Amino acid sequence: MHPNQNGSRIKREPSLNKFILKRSTVLFFCFSLLYLPLSAQRGVKENLAVKTDRFISIDGIMNEPIWKKAPDAGVFIQQDPYEENTGRFKTVVKILYDDDFVYFGFLCHDPEPDKIHGDTIRIDGDLRDTDSMYILIDTFDDPINFFFFSINFLGAKSDGKISKDGQTASYKWDGEWEAVGRRTDFGWSAEVAIERGCIFEEPVESKTLGLSLARIVPRLKSKLPSSPLDPPFDFANMDSLKVLILEEPVIGANINPYVITRVESGAKKEPGAGIDAWYGFSQQTSGRLVVYPDFDTVEPDEEKINLTPYELFLPEKRHFFLDDSSDYKQPLELFYSKRISDIYGGARFKGRAGSFEFSAMSAQAKKQEDLGEASANFSVFSLEKKGKADSTVFGFKAANKFIDSSNIGTASVHSDLPIMRNLKLSGQFAFSYGDYNQGNIAFFLGPSYDTKSVHIHLHYIQIGENFGDNVNKVGFIPDDNRRELDSAIYKDISLKGGLINKIGYRSNYNIFWGMNGELRSWEVDQGFVFDLRTKFTISLFHTQEYKLNDFFPEPRLIYVQGEGYNIYPGPGPEPQWVGEPGRWEELFIKDFRNHRTTFTSSYNAGTWKSFGLSVTVGRNFDSIFQLCAINYKLKLSEKLFSEYDLNFLNYDDEFYLKKTTIHILKLTYYANRNLSWRLFFQSNSAINKNNFHILCTYKLKPPFGSIQVVYQKGTADFGMKGTQDHTLFFKYSHMF
Repeated sequence: MHPNQNGSRIKREPSLNKFILKRSTVLFFCFSLLYLPLSAQRGVKENLAVKTDRFISIDGIMNEPIWKKAPDAGVFIQQDPYEENTGRFKTVVKILYDDDFVYFGFLCHDPEPDKIHGDTIRIDGDLRDTDSMYILIDTFDDPINFFFFSINFLGAKSDGKISKDGQTASYKWDGEWEAVGRRTDFGWSAEVAIERGCIFEEPVESKTLGLSLARIVPRLKSKLPSSPLDPPFDFANMDSLKVLILEEPVIGANINPYVITRVESGAKKEPGAGIDAWYGFSQQTSGRLVVYPDFDTVEPDEEKINLTPYELFLPEKRHFFLDDSSDYKQPLELFYSKRISDIYGGARFKGRAGSFEFSAMSAQAKKQEDLGEASANFSVFSLEKKGKADSTVFGFKAANKFIDSSNIGTASVHSDLPIMRNLKLSGQFAFSYGDYNQGNIAFFLGPSYDTKSVHIHLHYIQIGENFGDNVNKVGFIPDDNRRELDSAIYKDISLKGGLINKIGYRSNYNIFWGMNGELRSWEVDQGFVFDLRTKFTISLFHTQEYKLNDFFPEPRLIYVQGEGYNIYPGPGPEPQWVGEPGRWEELFIKDFRNHRTTFTSSYNAGTWKSFGLSVTVGRNFDSIFQLCAINYKLKLSEKLFSEYDLNFLNYDDEFYLKKTTIHILKLTYYANRNLSWRLFFQSNSAINKNNFHILCTYKLKPPFGSIQVVYQKGTADFGMKGTQDHTLFFKYSHMF
């Protein structure tokens, strides 16, 4: 930030067996449509974040008029972590936002203001021994870490990242933010401004974040278990954070029709049209309908190196499926939207009534002529009852594919239950239906134990031998036919002084057998993580692995000596072989002993100031290999953001994999509030693939639509070279 003469920021422009029968999807959604307006009548919430176009001076005093228009967002305050009655310690929370910043205002009442504690001003230190406020943010871009920010009444600031299991915290990350705190006659107050660009990958486009807030009163004795940020946050009972929407709520319809023209070299122009409509029944319940949605302008899937015999899981990028995709996440992945190709249209709904949350989606996929598959309907439904700290008391999820008058799919129940302090029991039971009606059951059960520095879990997973054959029509089960034990022990040791801030030990042991009792695999992982005070993290891991590879991707030809003997002399000049002759056979099943060692070094000075280097060497399915990976994320200017990934694989035997070099480059340029450019390039030497994707977006003033121009060279399909032809897309959309 750049301070002005008054010490405040320079102003910026605000910028179920077969439970789904034919026509069931239609009946279900008709019922949903009737239900939603009824649920919308229950407990309508206020909008908890207010948009502003005025400059907010970060001085610790919420004296701008817009603050008075923001409701108290105390719903984001964590449960009372103290043994004493803290009703006297009232905390008022206000939240504002614009295109550049998210603003927090805190009014911290204290019945004894003279006992407010804090005798030092520090930066990037633990502020939990002072009267302070903590902000925990999940941007959903990072599946591993939360961001945290803290400030005390003296204005001391601290920020960093903490793992979502609450076990590993790092102060090395530096965000771009301002905060000021000050004493008041009622206690103390604070104002915080966090730049959206330091936490969101796409600051302007990102509209939601997970949020939890906590207040520390050090003279009160905490009753929560300890962890790097516990108190103030009880990670042992935290499944996910409540969601804050940085967008003005719309009660009613939002209709967005579009037209698109596709021009491909050597082909005719292909005009098209579609519609994307959204309806807000209330601030808790909404629905979305799409007809001929546009997937052509979506960024391609990124090429990856796969050292395993399993299918790779690819993250979803299409907006219709990306919306609320976290609602369908489970230990057993029973819904995988990448199974769905282009669609004619679809509908989705989401809402909450009391402690119950539900979401549903149905889409009609187009014919896949290359696979000889007819048009299919995909539907998925989720219902969860939330408990303390948003833990899942009970959940039900189902996914179905209806094609050629038959249903294929799965249904499951799951739960995450706190047993006692630091101990949680998780479980899931699922069955599949379709082509196989035996061996179609799977379940997962296991406890996990978490403290400040220790994580232990022991999970048992059983997946029937035909379970995946059904599920993989709609979900993602890379390998079935297993009885599996998975255990892990993590231990962190914090050090005072010196170069090393923390040492982490990681150990994982996994073993599974086929349903017939045959040992199919075991794997032992051991490693250390060194968290340095210089914003570097260094790790060293070693893996030993056994695989009964009964799913080798291609058979090897081996010569099998025949059984018999030679007759000397034979009828001719050569000896005659009597018995079974030798022959060439295809080898499908073989035992393998794999091993690999990985060294990783990473530097993280902020979301857009990070660099990583990883080197792995070892033996994989009878081949010696070396794998090197380099990645960085860098904010080149206030408007230009860059990402780069390099993966290089060298094999001494190219039977299993070829030598591969993969480059991925992303550049995003925000010219102004309305105009942005995004370049995506990737190459994969193993399949001689080069893929360009350039997207230019212009938002019309006022924001009633947009114009998009896309240039693409090469195929966007993962793992395919495809054609290298040139394609140009022009899209115009209008919003009503």
